[in-house]
Amino acid sequence: MKFTGVSLIVILSILNNSSAYKILVYNSKFGHSNVNFYGNIADILVDAGHDVTSLMPEIDPSITNGTVKSKVILVPQTAGAKNIIDILRDEVNWFDLDPLDPRQLLVDFPYGNQFAPQCAGMLEQTELIDRLKEDKFDVMIAENFDMCGIGLVPLIRPKALINGAASAPLPRMNTEFGIPLSLSTNPSATNFRLDTHSFFSRLKNVYAEALGYNFFASSRSRVQQAFRDKFGPDYPSLTEISSHAAYTIINSEPLLDFATPILNRIVYVGGLGARDPKPLNQDLDKILSLRDRTVLISFGSIVKAHELDDTIKPSIIETTSRFPDVTFMWKYEQPDDDFAQRAKSLAPNLHLIRWIPQNDMLADRRLTAFVTHAGMGSTQELALRGKPGLFIPIFGDQMRNAGMMERSGVGKVFDKRDLGDWTKLTAAIEDLLENETYRINAQRLAAMIAKKPFSAREQLIKTVEFAAEFGASPALRPESYDMNWMEYNNLDIIAVFLILKALFVFSTVKIAFYIIRRLLCMKVKLD
Repeated sequence: MKFTGVSLIVILSILNNSSAYKILVYNSKFGHSNVNFYGNIADILVDAGHDVTSLMPEIDPSITNGTVKSKVILVPQTAGAKNIIDILRDEVNWFDLDPLDPRQLLVDFPYGNQFAPQCAGMLEQTELIDRLKEDKFDVMIAENFDMCGIGLVPLIRPKALINGAASAPLPRMNTEFGIPLSLSTNPSATNFRLDTHSFFSRLKNVYAEALGYNFFASSRSRVQQAFRDKFGPDYPSLTEISSHAAYTIINSEPLLDFATPILNRIVYVGGLGARDPKPLNQDLDKILSLRDRTVLISFGSIVKAHELDDTIKPSIIETTSRFPDVTFMWKYEQPDDDFAQRAKSLAPNLHLIRWIPQNDMLADRRLTAFVTHAGMGSTQELALRGKPGLFIPIFGDQMRNAGMMERSGVGKVFDKRDLGDWTKLTAAIEDLLENETYRINAQRLAAMIAKKPFSAREQLIKTVEFAAEFGASPALRPESYDMNWMEYNNLDIIAVFLILKALFVFSTVKIAFYIIRRLLCMKVKLD
């Protein structure tokens, strides 16, 4: 029997599709790094031959889809979500935000309030939910930041759930993943330094975790209430749903992160948000060729550089002007405003650019260093490309990310409150450029990541395919989910032991006093 070339291609295509799984990626549009991470996951799984759908609630429609290969279902932004996004964009001063101030975090900062109104709006789209249920997905991948995706699992009923974090686990996530907190060694998200031998440093870490726990608890309770308002008070809790996940994927690199206890079902896939780099356009290529050294400056997507305080922007100009032999490229959203025009004359080596392909730029050998807000996406890209950095965390997990990078020896943490002091910023930039240790450590770290026995891409594909075939294994679900706080920490055993010990001490003292009294009585009689 003879086969033509076309026939062979058709047969191979059929064979390939026969092993394809149907995968739903819940990718909520509330942050660029999150969307890029899950968007790249969707595209990687498409390349692996699977049928992938990305369900994308448009909490912030200005954020791109992050995926270019999967099928996309957009859920329009609700009025409630828009209101919160407008407040975050127009009223929150990110540089004044103190993540350890309970009033600012729990009262004045509405970041967690954006998820519940968007979720409630999506639950009204019953036809969409019914269609997703009818699709009979083999695997659903959902983030544990916007918990609405986790809440949808009992409605959509995929064969297996894979939950995850686009960063190191934030407060509440460790509980949902079943991971021990280990607060004596593991810095909380909003804490970038932890001295394990210092009482006050560990106390601060416990305080930071408790504060973050309460912040995220509020967000989750609102989302959970949205489900119970729609489907009744007996709807499963978000933690209970999450506990039955087949696997948990975490966007963190163990060779870079702090060493912490994990479970067998935890899979680290750090760096998946960083796509294969592309050549730079002609304008960026020309700028990189101007001088021997080039530094990239970016504060991420949420903080707008053109809206920075009037003390910070002049400080950056003053600092960069003091390094005339170094080119600085600053992601600045309004490169034609009055400040940008003044910057051209005051610091000719500073280029203000509306948008910069950060991953592609970091991969270019001509880039010397990176001044960054230390978002997880940025730190992962930096580590993959082997570049040193100055880390200026602004909010959230950026504090811990910055401390993680400093601990790895690839740069230093710089306090955002000192950005208006050009003398301190100049000293930090000089250290970044002249300290060869940072560059050596960064290149060694990149080489280690590149030569890992199994890449993050391989880990992802094999994990998803295994979950699609076999579902969740009960053996991988920790018993801790079904224990209360007293049982988990053996407080009942400790309490019984302390009571018995107290009774023993009490009895011993009583007996000792009895013997002493008897001896004294005998002595009196003898006298």
